[in-house]
Amino acid sequence: MSGGRAISGVRAYALSRQRRRPLLHAAVLSLILFGVVASFTISQSFPFEAHGAAPIVGLSLPSVGAAPAEAMVLTAEVLPDTVRREEVVDGLLALAGQQQLQPAAVPSAVEAAAVQTEPYNLYAVQSGDSASAIAANAGIDLEYLLWANADLQDGELLSVGQLLIVPSGNGLLHDVRYGESLSVIADRYNVTVDEIVGWTGNGIGSPDQVVEDQLVFVPNGVPPIVIIPESPVLPANTGPVALAAPVDTGPVSGLGLTWPAYGPISSYYDGGHPLGIDIDLFNNYGAAITAATGGTVTFAGGNPCCSYGLYVVVMSPNGIETLYAHFSGINVSNGQQVAQGDVLGTSGNTGYSTGTHLHFEVIDNGTRVNPLAYLP
Repeated sequence: MSGGRAISGVRAYALSRQRRRPLLHAAVLSLILFGVVASFTISQSFPFEAHGAAPIVGLSLPSVGAAPAEAMVLTAEVLPDTVRREEVVDGLLALAGQQQLQPAAVPSAVEAAAVQTEPYNLYAVQSGDSASAIAANAGIDLEYLLWANADLQDGELLSVGQLLIVPSGNGLLHDVRYGESLSVIADRYNVTVDEIVGWTGNGIGSPDQVVEDQLVFVPNGVPPIVIIPESPVLPANTGPVALAAPVDTGPVSGLGLTWPAYGPISSYYDGGHPLGIDIDLFNNYGAAITAATGGTVTFAGGNPCCSYGLYVVVMSPNGIETLYAHFSGINVSNGQQVAQGDVLGTSGNTGYSTGTHLHFEVIDNGTRVNPLAYLP
């Protein structure tokens, strides 16, 4: 009797438990569905945020642009059960792989120049460097490197540690001279004013916002016209002569110029040295450098580290510019009127220079010419 009651009790408990099972399953299912919906809603509102893996855009490395695959898998775990989790994960991993394999967009030369903040960088020459290699590594044409560094010739031996000016792109560097406007500079280098203003690194808000001595980068500027002689014209005086006050400038040429200093010519005006001539003053450091023509000083300054170093530009009334470079000291200032033979400064070795000398240029109404053809 007692055994029958025990069996009946067990059956009753089992029956009761069986009846409660659907209710329990329903409750559990409801909780799961609630959790899934809530998690999905949060993941849509704040994607990747919980994992600190927000997608990174705008970087140049192709492997950086895509969000980490682990973060995508974690997000996939909270998607609705109506989509198979394995399919979602596989799809996200495939998408991540595609994004990582796609190369980042490379900006054009114009776009790259537009975001530059400096017109040039200084480069210290390394062992084995050449001008061509430096230009190629910087992604610029050789002619722009040569024009940025007075007296620099392709193929010549460079000194380790020597500082060169490397333009930020294909373009010319121009020091704004006394009385110059942006339109004059643009016309000089065959570009538009908008191109110069549009180069961000110039910091020019409008064409009127340029001041003398300001360094301007001229994107894709065309170097001034150069007339290269077939053979060098030897100067009348080749021996070093110390100049002392009062300065005897010697004879005047038919074109109205006198010698700014006397010494042997160490570099002639030709295809390998297309800017001007170099007058050797190795034994004459601090010699007086005189104005080859009278006129207005349109530039007096520069950077002692490289290129022209300290230099002066004089504009004559008839449109002939004369440029004197590598001074150790300058005696004149912008806007000053000088007469032929006035002392502009003293010879030195500033800028890109392998010894004391005067780098001398003549620009006749915008065209660079052989100075020896204009000197007596």
